[in-house]
Amino acid sequence: MTKRSHFLWATSAVAAFAAVLTTAPANALVGTPTTTGLNFVAKINVGDKTSCTGSLVAEQWVLTAASCFTGAGISTTGKPALPTKVTVGRSDLTQTGGSVQSALALVPHAERDLVLVRLSERITGPAITPVPLASTPAADGEQLTKAGFGRTRTEWVPTKLHTGTFTVASRTDTTVSLNGSDTATVCQGDAGGPALRTVDGSPQLVSVTSRSWQGGCLGVDPAETRTGAVDTRVDDLAGWVKEVVAREKVTPADIDGDGKDDLVLQRIDGSVVVHRNLGTSFGPGTVMSSGWGRFVTGTDMGRLYFADVTGDNKADLIVHTNDGNIAVRKNMGTYFDGGTHWSAGWGRFLTGTDLGRLYFADITGDNKADLIVHTNDGNIAVRKNMGSYFDGGTHWSAGWGRFLTGSDQGRLRFGDTTGDGKADMYVHTIQNGEVAVRTNMGTYFNAGTRMITL
Repeated sequence: MTKRSHFLWATSAVAAFAAVLTTAPANALVGTPTTTGLNFVAKINVGDKTSCTGSLVAEQWVLTAASCFTGAGISTTGKPALPTKVTVGRSDLTQTGGSVQSALALVPHAERDLVLVRLSERITGPAITPVPLASTPAADGEQLTKAGFGRTRTEWVPTKLHTGTFTVASRTDTTVSLNGSDTATVCQGDAGGPALRTVDGSPQLVSVTSRSWQGGCLGVDPAETRTGAVDTRVDDLAGWVKEVVAREKVTPADIDGDGKDDLVLQRIDGSVVVHRNLGTSFGPGTVMSSGWGRFVTGTDMGRLYFADVTGDNKADLIVHTNDGNIAVRKNMGTYFDGGTHWSAGWGRFLTGTDLGRLYFADITGDNKADLIVHTNDGNIAVRKNMGSYFDGGTHWSAGWGRFLTGSDQGRLRFGDTTGDGKADMYVHTIQNGEVAVRTNMGTYFNAGTRMITL
């Protein structure tokens, strides 16, 4: 084997010997074993041949390298193509403790070698805590601690987490180049692992392992002596992580028809899960539908709403697709049916950033949700529920052009505040935090009454 780049895909040991590429990711850490202080570091097993390292950055999310899933792939629904097991909070894999979970969904970054892995359950409590992302980039000459579960100089599959000290050589807008040493080299299995700085005694995640020369790693050509690595920067990605974590959407809606709103959770894995209202708590979740992973934000294939369209007191599933169609999937008690078409032409009303936004609520008081159209010119129109379609609509209010997204003057909501069976308009003004209710007067909303300041 000639002396050239040992930038290897973080895959199986067999693949590591079979492929020597100049642009592929890094792979294990020759360093010092550790069993304390890094409870957020995760061991990730993709299928039965691939392993990587990652970091818990939110209660239900692990950040790692997207290249860990190269070959294994990400399904079109955002789920791992192969069964993926994530072990967090167990730096010695021969011991018990920590949290061992399945990965339910993958959200890759559009431009960097990064992916957020959604765990099946939240991790809470003092034993395992997420690591915060650094807010400033790595500086030339700065020393960072890298950690990983990958191969070492003498072990193919180590059972302990290893750490090593690396020095920052340079950085770009998206990457950090690091110099290793005879005792600190990134090897197979370390892809996705953290590079950390300590601030006031606590670690911060500066970058994530992406590629390495692998000098000194077991199984690598002895002629390869380079110990440097290239990481992916994360110090400027706190907003992206926050946005992904917030994608799972909770909607209150009466699913079982008992007059009390249940919690409907749209998971990023595409499932619609209902937690029933038990009076003093919400019950365990039950899946009523699946396949909606690209309908959470409205920026992809569409958006989902939950409201009683059929008049049986149970909220139905309303599907608003990016081709502009509105379909109603009737609540069948334990699932939603295949749906029927109700309206069209709403392709530019998904997020409020284009022509407007849609809402569904019973405005007329007949126990069936109507279609409320909020256009970017500030007008509010009500399209009455006619049993199998919504009519052409009537004008109800004006002046709300800066209340579409919540990023300008505020947001609007619709719900029955007065108890007369007809939805009123809630106005949440973000400049002063006030929530006012404009009462439904039958053909318009009145001037409103301030209810609370948030």
